[in-house]
Amino acid sequence: MFARRSGRRSRIAGLASAAALLPVVAAAQIPFESGPGDGPRTRLRDRYRAPQNSQKLDDNIRKLKSDDPETRLEGLKGLGDLNEPRAVEQLVAAASDPDMRIRIKAIDILGNVRAKEATPLLIQQLFMRDTDLGTKRRILACLGKIGDDRATGPILDFLARDVDPAVQGNAIYALGDIGDPAAVAPLEALARDGHDERLRALATDAVRKIRDRPAPAVQPPALAGDGRRPGRATP
Repeated sequence: MFARRSGRRSRIAGLASAAALLPVVAAAQIPFESGPGDGPRTRLRDRYRAPQNSQKLDDNIRKLKSDDPETRLEGLKGLGDLNEPRAVEQLVAAASDPDMRIRIKAIDILGNVRAKEATPLLIQQLFMRDTDLGTKRRILACLGKIGDDRATGPILDFLARDVDPAVQGNAIYALGDIGDPAAVAPLEALARDGHDERLRALATDAVRKIRDRPAPAVQPPALAGDGRRPGRATP
């Protein structure tokens, strides 16, 4: 009888030991969760990604310096996939490349990634005499995608010049995409008094787009002061 009790106690002790291990095993099986406020997990994930991004950045910069145009275009595409300041710097520099294929591709990518850092250079190129009309049209489309209010005034000045009507149309469309209310009055004047019927129609559409644009969210002063967004978890 003593032997049976001893064996039963051993089995109970074994079960208790196994049960004690369950939370540890379960915790080990929980995957990393991504989301706002996960703090250490996000930093750990970014730490592992950083070397990979650095290697990709270096590889694509190397491709961009190649003599082969196709390799250079491949490098531009790779830089556009990276959310890195150095990648944007390379794209901005490529937007002035002598090779039109490289220049146009870089401008398109800057618009797709909405790189506001490129706004001053793009505006400068827009007014340069040796910038061809095709490149100017791509620049205007790019500025519209970026949506930087700093481009509103220069584009209005450009629109007032005697340029190709097709390029003027791109300028009007870009103003509608940027959505700056400062462009409404000049566009309304163009829609009312313009000589080209197509440009008047584009100006009317641009004004409607700007007026229908949702107002930006108002950030409480307490959050604006420390850079936090509403609803963001406090670390």
